[in-house]
Amino acid sequence: MLKEKVNKCLQMTEDIMTSHYRGNHDVFKAHVHKACLWIGSIASEYYHGKEKIIEVLKEEKKELPDIILTSREFECVFQDRNSCTIVGRYIGITDMNNGELFRDMQRVTFGWKEEKEQLYIRHIHVSNPMANVQESEIFPHKLGIFTHEYMNMLLRKELKSEMIKIKDQQNVYHIIQLSNIIFLEAFDHRTLIHTTNGDFLTRMLLLDVEKKIMTINDKMIIRVHKSYAVNKYYIDSIQRYEMKLAGEYRIPISKQKYLDVLEKLHTRKMRGSGYEGKGIHT
Repeated sequence: MLKEKVNKCLQMTEDIMTSHYRGNHDVFKAHVHKACLWIGSIASEYYHGKEKIIEVLKEEKKELPDIILTSREFECVFQDRNSCTIVGRYIGITDMNNGELFRDMQRVTFGWKEEKEQLYIRHIHVSNPMANVQESEIFPHKLGIFTHEYMNMLLRKELKSEMIKIKDQQNVYHIIQLSNIIFLEAFDHRTLIHTTNGDFLTRMLLLDVEKKIMTINDKMIIRVHKSYAVNKYYIDSIQRYEMKLAGEYRIPISKQKYLDVLEKLHTRKMRGSGYEGKGIHT
């Protein structure tokens, strides 16, 4: 097969998979062979023939959410006079607007053949890594940690539309996005607000700042100590009586609040959850 046609197969393979997860199968329909075999990542997906495959894709389209493909890699691993094999891998992430959260890697193999100067897909095989277990793992902790971090990123993104107005010691008002608040610290009957854009001091008491935030979002801030309240979406890890936040902040947890903090984070009995995987020691 000529190099230019191999390159065309390479590009069409990527286009077909990208379009598939957006519900568009036009390119695929134009090039799938009448005798194509499709083996999918689900146990029941083993279909012969163009008509059957297109019929299944129509049904799947009704259930499949929009998925964005990232980290795409495709290459030709075999070619002869009139055929080539294209393999690829990518990470699929659900569109935020779907109301679902999913991320996974997938691999594909396309067998292309040239017949009467036309390019046809004779074989497709789609697979997902088994159980997403990393080397040396017996449980997919790394995936759990990544999913936890990704979820927190999305949650912080949602919080960007929520803001509070607070006056500092010089009576200057500051408009602060809730998503930028890392933690609150009591300081000599005032409150030091630590944000991703810097710190500033307000004359308000810690309790009053907490209440002000909770009128807008009552789930974001957790009181962990008489002098500290944290944004739970910035928690990296927890050990007995101390937590680590993004930015290498270390915050004490009072003995009286320790179990309550774990309960609020849904980690007290969930060993192996996102937080647990990042270093919770009870």
